[in-house]
Amino acid sequence: MKGKTMALALLLAAATLQAQTVDQQLLAAQMAYQSADSRLDGARRQKQQAEAEQRLAAQRLEQAQQQLAQANLQLQHADSQLLAAESGLQQAQQVLKDAWQQKEAAQQ
Repeated sequence: MKGKTMALALLLAAATLQAQTVDQQLLAAQMAYQSADSRLDGARRQKQQAEAEQRLAAQRLEQAQQQLAQANLQLQHADSQLLAAESGLQQAQQVLKDAWQQKEAAQQ
């Protein structure tokens, strides 16, 4: 950006030095002003676009963080259910084993 500003300043200085009349100097100054004004408008549009994209990204980040928190809760719930199911299976296996042992003992 500084390079462009320097180039513009040199161009303006060269245009001013080359201008032979006041009208030519005025025209050169107006053209330089319009060019600078146009760049300013472009920079403002870029900034507005960047700010809009930043807001959108922040919203997406917030939504993603909420989804992550929800997924973590679901995972914790699933882990709890898995532990409960494993415990229930172990108890059922023990009851089945005990029942077989009782049956075998009764048959002897």
